[in-house]
Amino acid sequence: MSHWQLRQIVAYGTLSFFLVFVLSFGIADSLLRLYPEGVQRAWGIINTLESAGDDSLSIPDFTHYEQVKTLDEGQFPLYDPTRRVIIVGDIHGMIKPFKKLLKRVDYSPSKDLLIHVGDVMVKGSHSGSMAVLHYLASHNITGVRGNHDQQIIEWRGWLNWISSLPGGRCWLENLEKKWSDSQEDDDDLDLEFWMDNERTSSSKSDKKWWKLIPEGWVLFTEHYQLAREMSKAQYQYLLNLPLRLYVPSAHLFVAHAGMLAANPKYPLDDKRNQPLARVPVPSRHRVYDNGSNTTQALIHDIEKNFSSLSSHKRVHALRNLQELGLLLQIPQNADGWLTLNMRSIVDGEVTKSKSGRPWADLWREQMKSCVGYDPKGHVNDSNEKGDLSTSDVDVRKKKGKKYRLPCYPSSVVYGHAASRGLDVKRWSFGIDTGCVYERQLTALIVGGVAQSDLAPLAGNEDGSEEDEDKEGFADRSKHDDDDDDDDDETGNWQSKRPIPFGDNARARIVSVKC
Repeated sequence: MSHWQLRQIVAYGTLSFFLVFVLSFGIADSLLRLYPEGVQRAWGIINTLESAGDDSLSIPDFTHYEQVKTLDEGQFPLYDPTRRVIIVGDIHGMIKPFKKLLKRVDYSPSKDLLIHVGDVMVKGSHSGSMAVLHYLASHNITGVRGNHDQQIIEWRGWLNWISSLPGGRCWLENLEKKWSDSQEDDDDLDLEFWMDNERTSSSKSDKKWWKLIPEGWVLFTEHYQLAREMSKAQYQYLLNLPLRLYVPSAHLFVAHAGMLAANPKYPLDDKRNQPLARVPVPSRHRVYDNGSNTTQALIHDIEKNFSSLSSHKRVHALRNLQELGLLLQIPQNADGWLTLNMRSIVDGEVTKSKSGRPWADLWREQMKSCVGYDPKGHVNDSNEKGDLSTSDVDVRKKKGKKYRLPCYPSSVVYGHAASRGLDVKRWSFGIDTGCVYERQLTALIVGGVAQSDLAPLAGNEDGSEEDEDKEGFADRSKHDDDDDDDDDETGNWQSKRPIPFGDNARARIVSVKC
């Protein structure tokens, strides 16, 4: 082979290698732009090791929100005398009080529906949190996510992702060992302070990994440790928890922190922006279809009820349409973070702060403004007893700036607000009674009694709200110190008598000390 031929082969070989190299990077870059999550696994050697610290590398969304899950009449037996619904407040890893409460209410897995309002882990002991999660996941208990559950979900998603990157698991294990060794040398070492020092003093090769930690996240916290330890099945259980439960037959929502009945940025009677300010038009119900299977199934049931000859079913369908409007047309309710953290309203803004006006107070005001409508969608403007009128009247402010809205009340059960204690109103039920703060763990029990056997209501016999703060609806937490019973179903809070729940059902409160 001549010298000239050899040079030609080398030249072609070099050119071929260069073209393959450029083509590989071009494909990798295109995939990264189209599929920023999946490309980390498929092209990790090219993109991850060289560009892990690059600002163009996308960190996936770890929230995995499941907005709403519906329970039908069979899944939520409101009027079945042989079955009960037991809704438990924030558990926070307090496994002993949780088991004590289940025993106290004589919980039967085969007959009763057990629901939790989220925040099942964190704040209590690590072992207690894992025990609570084990029980809930192994029995597939119905519930919603809490803000602490959400943090655990996000940490587990991040751990799975970072461990899938070449070198990620090794970097994380080395860092965790350094933290463990540092704790042995100094028991009082502050985690965040240590993390800041490690990040600042890290090598150039390690800095690329630090940049993959989402802003504001701190490694090795309680949420991180729980996320790392839980099994795949337990992680999947948490992922399957929605932000809200909706029970169309009971006109009920269950959420961790709360829910709004109106957009606080607009007047209550703003027909354009407030779902409860207008009677829904069945022929336009498809505007509520957001494409989810849950929504489409619900719309199918609404169509079926509205086509019925039964006036009750038609009104029921209209109510469900309005409730669907609350879920989809009030922007704050579509915000996952607000659903998990809201407490108050300040200047028209929803906030997690304890200052401001509690959202439950606004819910009460808005539900009291509902005057109803007849099966044809005409506003009920007859009398206080709820007789239906066929006159189509203008629903506007009355004297004293009170509203008369074309709607029916809906109920909401929630937790999160431990500082408010037991906060029971006619149409809202706050049941976080601060078990993790050595107060009480509370359950709201609905059903299990035949209608003919119902005892008189606590408060007003008709379930009205005029004196609810004086007659059986007040915050029970103020009486905790006066109650010497280990298990409390009565105390000074009059819960011997049932409280109104929904349109015409009954509920009662049972608490145990923590």
